[in-house]
Parts: sequence; structure tokens; C-alpha cells
Amino acid sequence: MKNVRRLLALSIFLSLISLSAAQNMSARQADSISIHMTALDYIEGLYSGNVSRLESAVYPDLTRATPRDYIQTGRTALVNSTYSGLIELTRARQAALDDTARHIKISFIALDEDVAVVKVISANFTDYLQTAKIDGHWKIVNALYTSGSNTPPRLKNFSSEKEESAVLQTAVEYLNGIIGTDARRLEIALDPEFSKITLANNGAAGKTSFRRQRYDVMIENALARLGKLDEVYRDYDASLLDITDGLAVVRCELNSTREYALMFKSGSQWKMFASLTNGKSAFTLAQAMTVIAGNPMPDFTLPVYGGGQYSLSKYLGKNVLLMFPRGWVGNSWCAYCPYQYLELEQLETDSAIQEKNNLNIAFVLPYSSEKIKDWMDKFPEALQSIENNKHPQPPPAPGSVQADYSVWVQKNFPKTFDIKQDSKHTLIPVLADEHRTLSKQLKIFTHFWDGVSSEQNMSSVFIIDKKGILRFKYIGQMTEDRPSVEFLLNFIKDMK
Repeated sequence: MKNVRRLLALSIFLSLISLSAAQNMSARQADSISIHMTALDYIEGLYSGNVSRLESAVYPDLTRATPRDYIQTGRTALVNSTYSGLIELTRARQAALDDTARHIKISFIALDEDVAVVKVISANFTDYLQTAKIDGHWKIVNALYTSGSNTPPRLKNFSSEKEESAVLQTAVEYLNGIIGTDARRLEIALDPEFSKITLANNGAAGKTSFRRQRYDVMIENALARLGKLDEVYRDYDASLLDITDGLAVVRCELNSTREYALMFKSGSQWKMFASLTNGKSAFTLAQAMTVIAGNPMPDFTLPVYGGGQYSLSKYLGKNVLLMFPRGWVGNSWCAYCPYQYLELEQLETDSAIQEKNNLNIAFVLPYSSEKIKDWMDKFPEALQSIENNKHPQPPPAPGSVQADYSVWVQKNFPKTFDIKQDSKHTLIPVLADEHRTLSKQLKIFTHFWDGVSSEQNMSSVFIIDKKGILRFKYIGQMTEDRPSVEFLLNFIKDMK
């Protein structure tokens, strides 16, 4: 019977591809079939009481659980199954179910190199299975399950759409906890039963091993500030892959790793139960390193606010001045950033500085076109803020810090501009780096600065010569040390 079922499952797969394709099956197709068979051995082994099938599918260091909700307290706890407990439950046929009553459906949530996540829906269970390729064989290492297709749902009136933002917020707390070694955020995101597996391939021995870190180690590492990343490397992304009946699968990405997390709803909160992670094989040294002055500037293409595309390679033969203002600082726009844009815009209008210096100027903001429009619409407010700093009311006491600061602002931001909210700004293009592709490559994008959560670029200037070589690079977050427009134009004039 075991071999018959295996052949049946295999025939279903092979029917989807041609005979010639089957004969030259790709590694990915072969892995898909192997993972499917692992999931099938798991669920059919459980239902049929076939211990050997179950053992072939499950890794001995299995973590498996289901949430249990307590009506009396309104709290949720995880009920865990050990490897030996699952084997003996199967041997005792405590989950036994006839073939015709099982209603098994297997679908892939993710298949990524040596890790995969599979969803198995059956009559009594809905399982999220995390599988890893260990020494050439796919094994289930983590499992989280809830009610099946023929049993009452765990949560009544569960709405996937309403829960999506809460799921992702937990993932963001987790990622921020990891990259910032913030134990408080990890405590918010992780269930005390949390377990994280990281795969490691030993090339010399040809063997696969994995490291399992549990909740207490994750918290203690954070408290000890182990693994904290510099802000320029704090690039992350979280995406919801699947959600059902209070369970969810989320993909969490950092610069060099991709992690798949199993989550469950505990009361009103979402918690991480387990994760499986592997390195990104596509991650390169070039992505880990930023550009150095004296080296070629990497080419890029970005949309221009208002229409069109901007490619750096189109401006070979010209000098290029790229300006990256700070932008959004948490709950408002940087007041001083528009000043340099307007100063350059006025110089271009009055003196044609781009033509005189064989120059192209572009500003880059890590936002959508809609948000860039808001930035420009708020130019008058920014200018008014600068004027208020020049001439504070009531006037500060002579010799005070406030008085000295107003003198500094008057000296460094002396110009005024006649700008309306609906003024058009087209002489100097503003590039919409909405996905932060360029900003992250240059290591200038940050989610966090000076104790404030934000989404901004660190204020930066890049000058590229006619041959495409980066000649000048400034990155700084403080207003007072930014190079002036006069300095930048003089530097460009002196470039040979």
C-alpha cells in the first residue's frame, strides 16, 4: 500500500510535465516532488498508523505544536508534541482515519534553496510544515497546526484581511529586535516556546547541520548586544505568505539571510512560534560594500517625479551631482533639505549652472511619487520654519544658545525664495527611489536615527566625473556639516 500511494503521488506530478522534461528533471522539480512526498508521508503516516512513513518524514529534533485557547482566562498556550510522542501516538493509531475520510491537500508556500514551507490541509488538521534539505533528504523540522477541513475552526469569525497588518507588525518588531539587539522588541514578538533553526552546510564533509536557538538564547544575545548591525546594514523586509485560522507564515529578509517564520494568534497578539533560515546565495560582496571615491559609480535607473526615467549611464561625458536629502524625519519633513534644492534651482534659472559646468544635477528621495509631491508642496512651510529660526519670536537673550543659533542660520541660509505650494519644480529632476534600491546599495537609507523611528536617507552628496568615476562623497546626518552649494560647484569646476 505504501508503494502504491507513492507511485500515485508521483504520477500526479509527472502528469504535469512532458516525458522529455521528466527525463531531464531540474533540481527544483526533483526537490518539489521530494518535499511533496515528505509531507504526504507525514500526514498519511499519522492517519494510517504507519510509523516507518512518519519516521522517514520527520527530523528527530522536531518542534511541533498547536495553540490552545482557554475560555476561562482568555489566554492562549502552545501544546507541544515531541518526536517520540508523535511516533508513539502514531503507533497507537490514536489519529487513525480511513483513506476515504482524510481529504488531503498539499500546497507549497515557499521553496527556497534548501528550505521550504508546505501547507497540508486534511480532515482533522491544517499543518504548516517547515522542511529542510538535510544530507540530500527533505525532513520536517518545525510544524504548527490547527483545525482541519472537517473540524470546527479554532477561531470563530477569523478575518485574514483584518489580521494582516498585525501579523506584519509582529514580524517588524522581530526584525528590529534582531538588527538592533533590542530584547524588548523580541519579547513582544516571540512566544516563550520560540525556536529558530539556521542551516549550515559543511562543504568539506558534505554534511548539513543546523543550529537551533530558543527564546532564552535570543533574549540573552540581545541583552548582551551580540550581533547588532550598523544602521547602514539594517535593511529588512517582511511579507505575509499565508494565513488561516489564527496561523500565519511570514518571510523575513535581511541583507544576507531569508527566514520563514510560523506565527499564531495569542489572544489579541500575534507571536512567532518557530523559524527556519538560510543564507542568500545571491548575496554578493558588492551588495555588502558601498561605492568608494576613486572607483566607478554603479549604474542605476530610477523613475523621475513627473514622468520619465533617469539612468546614470546616459550622462557619461558629463559631470553628475547627486543630492540625497534627509527627507522624512519621523513625523515631518526636514526643514533645511528643501533649501539646497531651491538654491540650486534658482542658480540654474539665473545662471544656467548645469550648462556652464557640463553638469547634470538630480535629487534622490527614497519615497513614492505621491510622497515626493507632498515634500514639494511643503516647501513654503519649510522656508517659513527657516525664517522663524532666523528671527525667533520673542527675540532670545543676547549671548544665549538660541540667539547664537539664529545668527548661524542667518549666515548659512541667507537666501529667501518666492515659492507657492503649487509651484512647479522641473529644472532639477527628483528621482523616486521608492524601493530604496539605490539608497540601500549606497548604504545611506535608515529606519532609525537619534532615538526616532524614521524612513529616510542620511543626507548625502555624490559627485561623479565625466568618465563615471566617483570623485566626491559626503554622508552625514547633521545639518551643520553639510557642504554648501558654493563648495560643491567649486569642486566640480576644479575637477580635471
